[in-house]
Amino acid sequence: MSRWGRVSAFGTVVLVALTLTFWNSDTPSLTDAAALDGAGLFQAKGCANCHDGPSSTARPGGAPSLRRAADWAGGRRPGMTAEEYVAESITDPAAFVSPAYAGGVPWMPALTVTQDEIDALVAYLLDHVG
Repeated sequence: MSRWGRVSAFGTVVLVALTLTFWNSDTPSLTDAAALDGAGLFQAKGCANCHDGPSSTARPGGAPSLRRAADWAGGRRPGMTAEEYVAESITDPAAFVSPAYAGGVPWMPALTVTQDEIDALVAYLLDHVG
């Protein structure tokens, strides 16, 4: 394995370890209307640990930035709207590997989210101005 291959593999291991440390897969669904705030969900569900968001900066690790998603999400996958693409990325992260992903093997935990939470996250990522 080349030097860069070892560095990439090490980086992937570190990213997975950090994610497991800071992301809680047992995060309960947030069901009351006040909790369906996309920015709050982005933090509560652990998204902000790995991804830069419209109003947050992640820990270093190489996960694609989700800032300005409205600028690129609609053109990412032919035949899909921006809303469909972002929702799919939340519910089935392995369905498409972002060209912005700089890591080796893509890895993102499956989130426990309701449809209302997905809708709130999509709205936050696509409609946030700031």
